[in-house]
Amino acid sequence: MRRVITESTWAEIRTAYASGIGLREIARNIGISPGTVLARAKRENWAREIQSAKALAKREGTAKVISPFEAASATMQQRGERHLGRMANIVEKTMPHVEALEPGAILDRVDDVEKLDKVARRTFGISETGLPADQVMINIAILGQ
Repeated sequence: MRRVITESTWAEIRTAYASGIGLREIARNIGISPGTVLARAKRENWAREIQSAKALAKREGTAKVISPFEAASATMQQRGERHLGRMANIVEKTMPHVEALEPGAILDRVDDVEKLDKVARRTFGISETGLPADQVMINIAILGQ
């Protein structure tokens, strides 16, 4: 008795082939003759269509070319973010030590406490002027214009 393969099954076979599974392996897993699957693929030019689709996807997915200034700006941004993270870590580790000091010892080291406060404000984006920190800092992108 001859088996009828539905169009939905052929669509699944074609999708599996497009995803990189070999036609013979697909046929073996479904229980269809490999010759039947190979003949249909050849008759409908699956290989050519899939190659065309992959080439088109590759062209559309081509990376955007960036200028040297944009690359330098991105690098500086990443370095700045890494530095802020490290400074935040230092502030977090240092504050419990300062809080544990006696009031007289804090006053004796007021310069150190002020420096720590300045670092913390800059790191966490707290401005002394009351403006948001992003309005106080210079934007490196406008320097290149």
